[in-house]
Amino acid sequence: MKYAGLIEIALTFGGFLIFIIWQMRSLKRDIRAREEREANEANEQSGDPADGNGP
Repeated sequence: MKYAGLIEIALTFGGFLIFIIWQMRSLKRDIRAREEREANEANEQSGDPADGNGP
């Protein structure tokens, strides 16, 4: 099989790309969740009457 090296390179590169895409999606999801959590905490601390937790 003279193409075994090329197949191995293609599979390795493909796996690497899939890993990068997976990690970037996970990172974006975590950042979005953190920003939402921080916004909710800021609203709770400010006593915003719109959310029903105010004075």
